Amino acid sequence: GINAEYGKAVVSTQSTGKQWYQRRVRGPEGRGIFHNKEKSFLVWVNEEDQTRIISMQKGGDVREVFSRLARGIEAVRVSVNAASGKDFMLHEKYGYIHSCPTNLGTGMRASVHVDLPGWTKEGLDKLQARCEELALQPRGTRGESGGQTGITYDISNKHRLGYSEVQLVQTMIDGVNTLYKEDLELQKKHGL
Repeated sequence: GINAEYGKAVVSTQSTGKQWYQRRVRGPEGRGIFHNKEKSFLVWVNEEDQTRIISMQKGGDVREVFSRLARGIEAVRVSVNAASGKDFMLHEKYGYIHSCPTNLGTGMRASVHVDLPGWTKEGLDKLQARCEELALQPRGTRGESGGQTGITYDISNKHRLGYSEVQLVQTMIDGVNTLYKEDLELQKKHGL
């Protein structure tokens, strides 16, 4: 599946009249995830960033995921502005201001879950080195600190600062396509 996250700092949110579903998150009061019925668009409030906006779906339609994300970010921005008169915190040089310093800049993390049996056989250290060359970040499918199990990896753009959202998504697409082609060769090498 494809996942695009966009962490933003906001003060408050207001319902836009659409039906939202909320799932409470364990932890301090005031946390929660609001999502559409399909769970393809989510707004995660008071997690690592004050607000994390997520668009995701199964399959390979990156354009649809990115388009939904852009529309959703704008809808949240308009709603917050209407309710509070405030906007996302944006610095001309450094991009969006976040509570998580690794997200400084666009805050955009575009990722794909992809099976890489050839790279798994080759070794995680070699995959990590190759991802570094491609400006990518490999993770296990259980999140940032969940570790790696099996042959499925969450591959995302590594950088956030100094690049546009379109550049970051294109880096992820090009890099994943490269890793996949290389993986087919590695599968042959290892007799998989």
